[in-house]
Amino acid sequence: MEISKDKDVPVIQMLEKVYILLLRDEKENNKSQEIISFIANMCIKLYPLYKDNLYFIDLFNHVYQQVAKSQLQNNAINGIDIDNQRSKLIYLIEQFELSLIKQQRFNIYFLNCNESDLPIKIKNFESIEMISLNENTSSFEKNKHNFSVLIYSDQSQQLERTTFDFYFDIKSIIESKNSLITKLNQLDYYKHDRFYLEAKLNSLKKRQDIRLLLAGSSYTMCGLFENQMPLPARNIAIDAQDLYYSIKSIRTALEYNPNITHCILSFAYYFWGYDLSLSTSLYQYKRVTEVNYPVFKDKHNFSGVIEDGTQTFLTSITPLKKYLFSFEKIAEQKIEKLKESFEDANYFPNPRVGSAVLQNDDGTNRQLAQKRAASHNKFFKYHSTVQENIELFTRFLGEMNSRGIQIILYVPPVTEYYRNYINPELISNYYECMEPLKSKFQFKLIDLFNCDEFENSDFYDYDHLNDQGAEKLGKILGKELEI
Repeated sequence: MEISKDKDVPVIQMLEKVYILLLRDEKENNKSQEIISFIANMCIKLYPLYKDNLYFIDLFNHVYQQVAKSQLQNNAINGIDIDNQRSKLIYLIEQFELSLIKQQRFNIYFLNCNESDLPIKIKNFESIEMISLNENTSSFEKNKHNFSVLIYSDQSQQLERTTFDFYFDIKSIIESKNSLITKLNQLDYYKHDRFYLEAKLNSLKKRQDIRLLLAGSSYTMCGLFENQMPLPARNIAIDAQDLYYSIKSIRTALEYNPNITHCILSFAYYFWGYDLSLSTSLYQYKRVTEVNYPVFKDKHNFSGVIEDGTQTFLTSITPLKKYLFSFEKIAEQKIEKLKESFEDANYFPNPRVGSAVLQNDDGTNRQLAQKRAASHNKFFKYHSTVQENIELFTRFLGEMNSRGIQIILYVPPVTEYYRNYINPELISNYYECMEPLKSKFQFKLIDLFNCDEFENSDFYDYDHLNDQGAEKLGKILGKELEI
């Protein structure tokens, strides 16, 4: 059944408002269930009209499932569920709204402003016209097929509100543009790491002279510097990275630059049992959904739904605004400049000096180090993850050996405080997994866990080096390279 433009317009207007409500809830994080109820009622009312629209049915079914789920649960929904639910809703509402918008063309009218002030998408408009207040606006209602949009400044209240389908104060468009630029200048933690990782990997397409990869988790990210290596190097490590995504990064790097001959990979004792995609913490959930998945389009064992549409800065801008104005182009240009600045940079732009160990008293050091070690001791109880990682790493070593790439693994150095709280079984189990591989494949394993060359002043915290410690680590591992 073909639906008239006049019936679509109020629905699009309502979807724009719902979208804004969801964005506001993302900040307040306290009205999710109320919004779900509101959207559920909206879907019930719209069902007779849009039951043949596949995008609407996707939204309808998702909301139905969320309502049923909330009725079965007496306990509070955790942070991951709320975040995932909101992201999914934003994506589905946008897809449904776009399905209505894309059916029509637009006539756009400017009042007391002009198109040069805005990044409009000319291809989506049938006509662009400048108007004045003294014009006969009844003529604008004659076209029954195209959506009419008024972009105004100041005196639009003198026009009949029914004259146009959609109204935008030019200030709101400019504010959206400025807000987008501000967000791109003030990256949150996850988007920073996503763009940093993309930049480092993509730079290998241009830097065919790179011979050494520095990979792994935060131990490599902050513990090794590219410019201190004896070979042209690229550091592709980021925080909280597990073995699966570390290997994914290395393989991607080799696709971009087949001239790489060496790889140094941090391999802490807990690495065998660590699977980022199975974590129940909101922080690590976002490391999958907002960092690794956008880069690799691979969610590993993550069971949730990740929509590409939720991965951009543009979720803060309503679908109609995105369709009419070129916010994507603004974001793309800004992001490209940002990535260029990351290509040859250290992860931390400023020197990391000082040491938490030296700043705290003995009791505080023990307490904080114990908490940190406890977060790692738990991983070897995940036997299925250990087995999967052994199989994964076995295939990886075989591939690297066949390509003639020298692999150096290192157990990172730690403070004496952290060392005292690591479960000895974690270490023994680590070597139970590692020893069979050492007899089968060519690689070096440098265990620096008990290395006496590092002092407390070399550590930024209990198991991460500061810049002074990083210089020492670079010299130690650099000597192990066969060059």
